[in-house]
Amino acid sequence: MRPWLCLLFLLSFPALANKVLLIESYHSGFAWDKSYVEGIKQTLQAGIEFDSFQMDTKRVPPTEYEKMAELAFVKYIEYKPDIVILGDDNALKYLWPKLYDEPISVVFLGINSNPREVLKNYRGQAQITGVLERPLFVKTIGELKRLIPGEQMNVRIMFDSGVTSHIARQYIERQYSLIHSNLGVDVEIVSARTQNEWQESILSAPDDGFSVVIVGLYQTLVDNTGENVPADEIIVWTNQNSTIPVFGFWDFAVASDKAAGGVVLFGKSQGVTAGQLVNKIVNGESARSIPIQIGNQGNAIYSKAAMAKWGLTPPSHWQAID
Repeated sequence: MRPWLCLLFLLSFPALANKVLLIESYHSGFAWDKSYVEGIKQTLQAGIEFDSFQMDTKRVPPTEYEKMAELAFVKYIEYKPDIVILGDDNALKYLWPKLYDEPISVVFLGINSNPREVLKNYRGQAQITGVLERPLFVKTIGELKRLIPGEQMNVRIMFDSGVTSHIARQYIERQYSLIHSNLGVDVEIVSARTQNEWQESILSAPDDGFSVVIVGLYQTLVDNTGENVPADEIIVWTNQNSTIPVFGFWDFAVASDKAAGGVVLFGKSQGVTAGQLVNKIVNGESARSIPIQIGNQGNAIYSKAAMAKWGLTPPSHWQAID
């Protein structure tokens, strides 16, 4: 083939940006991360080189977040990716100020906060888009009212005191204040810092007048020595010791020895959506032209064993996971 024909052939196809770096706020052992990483990997088109860095902010203290962000940025410098994926709020908060003027595209996922509050202060050549994550509070309450009929439902919602929990709590509080009179449900939100605080709130819930517990996030709880408590230990204990039904907002909280069910968010769907956005950028679209999206609206799932533990019959449209 003549040289000019070769050049014409090459120019007729967009240049592929084939190096992608994922910066995770958390760690590979966290079920949410496992799930969305699976979604990303199965969605990215062939030929894309992929690597990741874990900030581990579910387990290291907040005083270490900036240090972990510096290490993530070192990884970025060494890897030289064309596209960076920022997983969850801490990655966006701590890395966008370092990446905003780099010649790259950025895709975020799992963001509970308003990303514009972070983005507005840092405008440069980096282009950014992504997918938001919102707890399905109203949908969950609506389903629970049908599942557990009665004149009055009182719900205690449990969170840890981490950054994402704080943001998710604010979002739920805003929704609740807007439609409290329509729900016919009284809600209290607890932010526990320690394992003991969590356990006391679970055990006291019936005496405090609550009929249902919904667990949010529980990955940053510490024991009486200040050490992080494994997340599964928290949710399994909750299943074993709660005398009232326990439901969840995230899929990783639902299992035979965990929460009974709920209208839940799936990490995998966030990963799939983020992967689709990366593919669009690889194929020539500008990240700046791709609208920020709200993730999949969730599915109602349940564990047969956990439902039976609390004597509940799941609605026919809920999906069994065991």
